[in-house]
Amino acid sequence: MQKKIKEESRELPVIGSYEVVVAGGGIAGIAAAVAAARNGAKTLIIERYGFLGGTVVSCPMPVVGGYNPEVHTGIMTEIIELLRKNDGVNREFYNEVIGGQMIEVRLDVLKEIAVEMILNAGGDILFHTWISEVMVKNKEIAGIIIESKSGRQAVLAKVVIDTTGDGDIAALAGAAFEVGRKSDGKTQAMTLYGPIMDGVDINKLLSFIREYKKTNPGEILEFIDEENVFAMSGFVSMIKNAREKGDLKLDYNTIWLNGKKDEGWAELSGSFVPDVSGTEVKDLTRAEIDSIRQISSMVSFVKKYVPGFEKARRRDRGSVCIGVRETRRIIGNYILTQDDLVGQRSFADVVARNSTAIDIHTPEGKQNWVRLKAYDIPYRCLISKDMGNLLMAGRCISVTHEALASVRFIPCCVVTGEAAGTAAALAVKQNISPVNIDVPLLQKMLNIHPGSTNGN
Repeated sequence: MQKKIKEESRELPVIGSYEVVVAGGGIAGIAAAVAAARNGAKTLIIERYGFLGGTVVSCPMPVVGGYNPEVHTGIMTEIIELLRKNDGVNREFYNEVIGGQMIEVRLDVLKEIAVEMILNAGGDILFHTWISEVMVKNKEIAGIIIESKSGRQAVLAKVVIDTTGDGDIAALAGAAFEVGRKSDGKTQAMTLYGPIMDGVDINKLLSFIREYKKTNPGEILEFIDEENVFAMSGFVSMIKNAREKGDLKLDYNTIWLNGKKDEGWAELSGSFVPDVSGTEVKDLTRAEIDSIRQISSMVSFVKKYVPGFEKARRRDRGSVCIGVRETRRIIGNYILTQDDLVGQRSFADVVARNSTAIDIHTPEGKQNWVRLKAYDIPYRCLISKDMGNLLMAGRCISVTHEALASVRFIPCCVVTGEAAGTAAALAVKQNISPVNIDVPLLQKMLNIHPGSTNGN
């Protein structure tokens, strides 16, 4: 039994009263805060780090994967255009497997753009702040308790949007949520984004990949070989062989390589940490340690086994955190399923659309893909069934384990963030619960129309 102590009660200073509080400054939170502020709501976004961008920046995961400009419109399109305009894009290419554009962005530019978008919209930002508790009254969140260098304080709110990724606000408020797959509750494996290797002989590397693809059919799972970019995943038997010899400490049977042909570098990825919880600090610590060891082993592996890496050296990337794919999924008034996605089911209350493939990194070490066409995300998936003024966006919305594997990608996080932020502002303006807002008016504000998905 865990030992416990009793904390003394105390009065806390209220540092602000807002109409909309966005909890979490990741990519979904950015879109939610911009949308809420632009639509006239007094808005605050709270972020534990000293920058916006969340997983995209802290892992880092600098590739906006599966972007479809015909599906991911609004603020998502605006962010891409601002990145292009401000020299914030390193490269772009189409990935047929994932079903959209892969846009590698410059993270410093993204951070700058995000801050300016929120401030220009009239929103407030609070960095270096951790949300520790929520105040609940009559099944609504009255405010949140925060912790920072300034101590323990309170912020009041009319509507709260959970964009923590982990559904932290919902969990603290006592709202219902689900974790993992239905059979055993296990979540997708975690991954530490791999290092960039400089000094790679790209011609030698690509010649080897092409030859390996011929002599080992089916072992190169993906190979993009365009004018100035390349990307691949595979080397299944070579990985197994190296692991049996003790030359590779990796339980996954695939590694990913990508890079630019004219710049002599390649990026590695493929660390794999299963059976850990993204909401347990000891698990997160173990995941960080295991993934660091795996990355070190992968570097040694490519230098020994993959021609072209003989003289390559790791580039210093500074602070990098483990990438968490799945934790809590808040239960809303509807739970979106894989059948809904695959069948392109139409919803009368559609407020966002996505087309990125389902990509599941199983605890058993497999990667399962299901390609998709554009599908609807209903407003009911963004509303907690238990808390009248709690909305959610990003990877903690109301979906199944399988559907999350598509929803968790950056473009979908942005479009659900914009929908939640717009809905929150509308609820404040109409002085009603988000559950009762005029959905057709919300759709008009988002420029999204029911029944226009099939065939896209």
